[in-house]
Amino acid sequence: MKIVAYNGSSKGKKSVTHIMVEEVLKGAKEAGAEVLNYTLAEKNINHCKGCFYCWYVDKNKCVIKDDMEEALSHFMDLDILLLATPLYFDNVSGMMKVFLDRCTAFGSYHIEKDENGESKHIDSYKNMDNYKETPKIVLLSNAGFPEQSQFQALDFMIERMARNMSTEVIAKIFRGQGPLLGLENEQLKPIVDNYKSLLQQAGREIVRNMKIDKETQAKLEQPLIPFDIYLRQINQRSK
Repeated sequence: MKIVAYNGSSKGKKSVTHIMVEEVLKGAKEAGAEVLNYTLAEKNINHCKGCFYCWYVDKNKCVIKDDMEEALSHFMDLDILLLATPLYFDNVSGMMKVFLDRCTAFGSYHIEKDENGESKHIDSYKNMDNYKETPKIVLLSNAGFPEQSQFQALDFMIERMARNMSTEVIAKIFRGQGPLLGLENEQLKPIVDNYKSLLQQAGREIVRNMKIDKETQAKLEQPLIPFDIYLRQINQRSK
């Protein structure tokens, strides 16, 4: 099994997103998966031109010559696509959105009806010479807000995206109070270390079961510290 993570944080390897991805991949690797952490901030990926050269002229080949060609090369043999992004304005980061838009090159212009009679693109993987199953999706995100409810729009977006890709989202890891993971604080260290252990456990479960166990999921969604204390600390830092 191969898992490729795409980190859409503008802070790259200095981000909370990177911290979370590394722990999940550590657990996945322990469970036997081949893993790759692809940091978009280190790459030159430009905006999609919307020319559809990749659909009508040279299939899966983008007219733009940049690092997206390398990024897309991993789509040929990955089993799980891990999309990791900080929450920006209730959605993915701009960097992640540019990456997703450029993934159009790996899509198909053909349209079909789904089981509910709604239009969608056909499974582009079925048109390949060496057909393999469309990769499953894992979504990972963190936010400065504390509540899990802050990820509702992102949650809806990923489900719609998976539907159009003819695949499914097998795991979602949403971390409110995200800035706490990046702080060097002795009082927080046991809490952060425990959360990192849970992320590793989630990685192992994703590889072994293609999902996160309910008990692990519930623990992942617990607040790191009480909301009122967190908000007071955040507001004090911003003054």
